[in-house]
Amino acid sequence: MCVFKKLIFLILIFLISSCSFNNFIKPANKSDFSIEIETPGDKYNTFFKEHLRRLFYNKDNGNRPFSLETTITFQSTETLSVSGLNILKLTKAKINYVLRNKETNLIIKSGSIDTFPSLSSSSSSLYSSEKSIEHIKERLTKKSANSLYMKIIIILRRLS
Repeated sequence: MCVFKKLIFLILIFLISSCSFNNFIKPANKSDFSIEIETPGDKYNTFFKEHLRRLFYNKDNGNRPFSLETTITFQSTETLSVSGLNILKLTKAKINYVLRNKETNLIIKSGSIDTFPSLSSSSSSLYSSEKSIEHIKERLTKKSANSLYMKIIIILRRLS
């Protein structure tokens, strides 16, 4: 019985020590590319730039060989609800972008991305309808930044 307890104790110590000596590999950064982002200075473009900056974050901020010029614009139209009684606002975001190589000043890719439209409910209060539109624009901005990030990463990985 004593031998059995010593054997279990040794096995337990072996398992604990082997787990503690394991070298964990840090996950690689999502993007190895450092990009300089340029947008106009209005509210939603600044919000868009900040989300892109967070997605393209790289600890090595020294050399930025690529430049990304983007603008985000919104288009709102009125549409009818299913029952036809209420008027809803349909809001879309359009992102225009130009990706350049800063060293050669050549355009790598340019284009535009349209987001899926978002509906806002109708309200009798002007304040609540304006706040609803602001929240929709912020959500569309964040979603647009993620989709542009994915598109730019695919483009840059094809280059390398």
